[in-house]
Amino acid sequence: MQDRHPTLSSYHFKRAKTDGLIEVLNEGSYVMAEYSERTGIVKWQRVVLATQKEKIEKWLFDHYPAHTHKGKAAVAQGNGSSTR
Repeated sequence: MQDRHPTLSSYHFKRAKTDGLIEVLNEGSYVMAEYSERTGIVKWQRVVLATQKEKIEKWLFDHYPAHTHKGKAAVAQGNGSSTR
């Protein structure tokens, strides 16, 4: 009873040495894509079928949600401001 999709079983995901980057590697350990946790952007390095690409991106977004600093900064500024 594995919850992994067959498409995802041929890929593995690894944190890169660069902070906030997740690498998508194929069975041969080639880097297929890089996902930034900071921005939520996936940069594809190699060609992948569109159906596989969608499933991989959804998995990345579900397991590594983007940590955008813009939203946090806007909330902090909105709470600390005072009107006269």
